[in-house]
Amino acid sequence: MKVKTSLVAIIVLVTVFGGIALASVLGLWNTVNTKEPARYTSGEFAGEYNPSDIRGSYTFDEISESFEIPLEDLGKAFAVKDESKFEAFQCKELETIYAASAAEGKEVGTDSVRIFIAFYKSLPIALNDATYLPKPAASILKSKAKLNDEQLKYLETHTVTPLDADVPISSSVTESTDKIIKASTTFKELLDWGVKKADIENTINDKMPDTSKTVKDYAAAKGIEFSTLKEPLQKLIDTFKE
Repeated sequence: MKVKTSLVAIIVLVTVFGGIALASVLGLWNTVNTKEPARYTSGEFAGEYNPSDIRGSYTFDEISESFEIPLEDLGKAFAVKDESKFEAFQCKELETIYAASAAEGKEVGTDSVRIFIAFYKSLPIALNDATYLPKPAASILKSKAKLNDEQLKYLETHTVTPLDADVPISSSVTESTDKIIKASTTFKELLDWGVKKADIENTINDKMPDTSKTVKDYAAAKGIEFSTLKEPLQKLIDTFKE
């Protein structure tokens, strides 16, 4: 039996849009990107949002809503001077603002926000020795959060003094001659500093990329945090210097 083309088209449209309507009613269809972090799936904090899942594209407003932290505390903690920018400020912008600290081996970025949130809400998180928090963040945590001895010690040794935020500050810092990995460090520089190609490949678990590429750009292309590669590569450099 032949079916008219027009009837087939009507059946297809009804099937597609009917399915979408049903999924919408059931809460399975959502065209809006809600940017909600993952939740703990087990243990004491099961069901709560996990700060470890905060991404660089998350805004302070989105984080404030998810973790029920005052937006003002987030903005002031990371020295964002203009209050009108608090809501739309993205975590990844911290890497530009605190480029000077990164040049000294003290990273302030998305991982800093994760740690700040975890400390503020008394949630578990793995601490990264390369990650630092601005001093205003430490002050807010000490006055508002219930910190244990390990967290207090971390804040005592992992804070930086922010320069004027809201503007890139790397231009005001002279280049260091020390062999420290920063945002502009290329794989060629690692080789020039004496790090073996095989050691680099073992560390990044990949073939040596174009040596003109920076470690930061490589990490971004792979979808991983810069600090995840920076710390083990820096250890290779430090071992070689010793």
